[in-house]
Amino acid sequence: MRWRTLLPFLILSYCFWWVAPASAQYGYHFGRNKVQYENFDWNVLKTEHFDVYYYPEMRELAEHGAFFAEEAYVELQNRFNYSLNRRIPLIFYSSNIHFKQTNVTPGFIPDGVGGFFEFLKGRVVIPANGDIHRFRRVVRHEMVHVFTHARVIRTLRDHRIPADRFLPLWFTEGLAEYWSGEPDYQHEMMMRDAIFSNYLVPLENIDRIAGTYLMYKQGEAICRFISEEYGEERLLNLMDNVWRDRDFRVVMEWVLQDKFARIAERWQGWLKEQYYPALESVDIASYAAGGIGTEGFNSKPAFYRFKDGARKVYYVGNRTGYTNVYQVTVDSLHRPLERSSVLIRGERGDRFEAFHLFESRISVSSDGKLAFVTKSGGQDVIHVYDLEKDEMGPTYGFEGLVAVYSPDWSPDGRKLVFSSIAQDGFSDLYSYDTDNGKLLRLTDDAYDDRDPAWSPDGSRIVFSSDRTSEGYDAAYNLFAFNVESGQIDYVTYGSRFDFSPEWSPDGKHLVFISTLKDSTGRYTAQNVWTADMSSEVQEPVVASTADVATSEGSWGGAKRTLMQLTDVTGAAFDPVWTQDDNLVFSSFEHYRFTVRSLPNVDSLMAQPDREEIVRLDDPGETWAFARIGAAEGAETAPYRRKYNLDIAQGALNQNPVWGTTGGAVLAFSDMLGDDYWYLMLYNSARSQGDFLRSLNFSLSRVQLHSRTNIAYGLYRYGGLRYDITDPDAPGEWPIFWETMYGGFGEISYPLSMFRRIEIGTSMNWSDKEINIADVDRKALLLSNYASIVHDNALFGQNGPIEGWRASLTAAYTTDVLYSNVNYFTTIADIRHYWRLSRQITLASWAMGRLNEGREARLFILGGSWDLRGYDMFSIRGKKLWFTSHELRFPILNAPSVFLPVLAPFGISNLRGALFLDATHVWNGGYYDRQRLPLASSALTTGQTIGSAGLGFRLNLFGGFVLRYDIGYRFYEGFRERGDRPFKQFFFGWDF
Repeated sequence: MRWRTLLPFLILSYCFWWVAPASAQYGYHFGRNKVQYENFDWNVLKTEHFDVYYYPEMRELAEHGAFFAEEAYVELQNRFNYSLNRRIPLIFYSSNIHFKQTNVTPGFIPDGVGGFFEFLKGRVVIPANGDIHRFRRVVRHEMVHVFTHARVIRTLRDHRIPADRFLPLWFTEGLAEYWSGEPDYQHEMMMRDAIFSNYLVPLENIDRIAGTYLMYKQGEAICRFISEEYGEERLLNLMDNVWRDRDFRVVMEWVLQDKFARIAERWQGWLKEQYYPALESVDIASYAAGGIGTEGFNSKPAFYRFKDGARKVYYVGNRTGYTNVYQVTVDSLHRPLERSSVLIRGERGDRFEAFHLFESRISVSSDGKLAFVTKSGGQDVIHVYDLEKDEMGPTYGFEGLVAVYSPDWSPDGRKLVFSSIAQDGFSDLYSYDTDNGKLLRLTDDAYDDRDPAWSPDGSRIVFSSDRTSEGYDAAYNLFAFNVESGQIDYVTYGSRFDFSPEWSPDGKHLVFISTLKDSTGRYTAQNVWTADMSSEVQEPVVASTADVATSEGSWGGAKRTLMQLTDVTGAAFDPVWTQDDNLVFSSFEHYRFTVRSLPNVDSLMAQPDREEIVRLDDPGETWAFARIGAAEGAETAPYRRKYNLDIAQGALNQNPVWGTTGGAVLAFSDMLGDDYWYLMLYNSARSQGDFLRSLNFSLSRVQLHSRTNIAYGLYRYGGLRYDITDPDAPGEWPIFWETMYGGFGEISYPLSMFRRIEIGTSMNWSDKEINIADVDRKALLLSNYASIVHDNALFGQNGPIEGWRASLTAAYTTDVLYSNVNYFTTIADIRHYWRLSRQITLASWAMGRLNEGREARLFILGGSWDLRGYDMFSIRGKKLWFTSHELRFPILNAPSVFLPVLAPFGISNLRGALFLDATHVWNGGYYDRQRLPLASSALTTGQTIGSAGLGFRLNLFGGFVLRYDIGYRFYEGFRERGDRPFKQFFFGWDF
């Protein structure tokens, strides 16, 4: 968790600090860290319509991006019939790993996010990731968002409608996909599978999948349907009429002049008309191929046969929220002999911080060395696991290489070949000698080279690339790199997408996946193909396949025999040819990725009707996209911070106790989100004469541009304060006047995504007046603290479900002028979550707190945050231990299925929890009973108390949790029980 997300709330809490006693109890936070590994040296490239932010290492890529943006601007200006009245900031990163460090958004960015448009300052943030075609499409996608947002805001303003409504997400994302290019093979994969597997979400329920990849693709299909069936101008009409009603269904009916139910019905019929005819000839992967890893999401298989003859399949999978490497023993027909087990546990520590679940293959050498890639710190590294010895081996990181994908072993097990993205953002091939540590760059150009595979004889490396004349249109073919000469030859050629090549054990064939356009112009499913590598046909051949530009004529030169082995409904990925004449591959079907085995490859290849011949000579030229840089008249300059207003919020309140209070909070930040200024002004005067005395302000700055996050500021607070943690305050009505002014500084240093160190100091003048207690205390307070925080917890819908979180804090506060205050603080808090099964978690929380010294503050307990069954903050003391345990289990995972009336309320699950809470609080002696200061009622100190019972948890709309607990209170070390059960309602996450 970053300070930028916390600070506005901290500032607002300061506004109410005299009525917010909980800060002493909950003054620290958990959360993972968004680590700024790189200190980027930003520059600005100014084109006609854009300010392009980039760092020098990726200048060439940024100039390509500038061209793509201007190209898209001209096209979209005509499509939208609208011109933007401001310059658009484009922030580019050369890789997804760099992109994840952006401070434009405070949230964590997972793999697969191609970019985003930020509404506050109109910023567009996009990473490249080796594939320049994808980079171009994402630029166009985000530019559609820019135009859509501008046009809708203008429409609402013209109709004098507040900008408190917008188009639904499915429409904005679907339109951006539709107008960023033709439907790609991934779109066809998703829609074909949704139709064939019958999980297409009806238009009337599409909000149920908001934000998912399926929503993007369904939204694209809906926009294309509207364009083809009603006319493309209707898409603009929908934007222009969004002011008519908050319900977009009403807007659709008005624009399309059709009932919404009829529109939804026609759309489904339109889709089925396109895809149903193909059902007659396709295979269902789950029937045609045996399942090996079918639970959860699984991909990137590898195979190894041990020296003792045992066979195992390895793959990367995510079943419970964490991504791991799994293993399963199989028989000679590759049928599982046991349930898959975890070999390498990922995403719990900084060594295996994150897997590229769908992007990076794994490889096993001939002597049983498993090579796999994870993110570790600010770059990807290759890990080696010795399967024969069953132990981790070395880890290889490479200076200057940011992202690493798909390592593959040489036949002798000494070298690794892999694709990698350097600081410049382009993807090339590298080989690494594990014996002498020598790294060799095999390709060096702007083409996207991926999925390398070493031949069994070690002479060639086959890989997938767009380095062909067809590559300008994003086609990928297979190529062979000669290890000795460095020459690159064609393996396949044409307007097709060929990926993930792997050699047969005898080196005579390649197996790979491929998709190409069929007679309808749509992409076929990604299927498993083979290529004959034993010989090349030299005589002229009449071409009759769809992947050749023309169906007539003949060519001399090299030809190659290809054969399609599967015809699946969804898609196949990453085939591996085993020593037993089987293929192991991952399959996408029914919105799931599974690992499967296809037996008897030789018999499939013996069917001549599956063969196709393709020419290998390239009649065209290589290609390159244009650029806009200084040579084309664009201005370049170093980045200079300029601060713009992010938010200005005011408040006014009238209270019979506190009087009239009012104030404002303002926040400013720079374009890159690295530097924030916050200004708070507040006044709590109850009369005109108290105006200056009750004036509050704070000015603070947060800097996030480096790995060490820094915050500092000045403040002045004055007014009545309600603080039950102050030991001098009246116990039953702890109100007193205090004036404070001073400054603070804090440093947060993330050791990794999961662990950080926090250090802070403050110096302030405190003047506390408690008339009822005849206290007039003045002090110059110096406070210092240090904390270490760990958090790798995995969250479910109601709270953490696996992992652990811990915090250890030590602090010291002293009055350096009068010695009126002098105390130290220690806090230890650990929470562990055991996953007993997929849906059952045992959660345990242990906490100890101690304040000792002059004017040591009280800690507080009570309420649903911690000790259930007791009034909130009713238990106070300077020393305490506390523990809580919950057995969390499901009751109904989808209540709306049983009671459809609950669906509009967003009720997504109902869970239960058996709980046990216990604590002991004391001030002097451990068993001393004490009374509240200046009050007749007693503190609950000197005895062990607790509660036990049953709780219910209801999740609303995926983000809000309602909690209801029923139980009994216990006293005197659980020897006495309360007479009546308590019932307690609370709104918030489980601990």
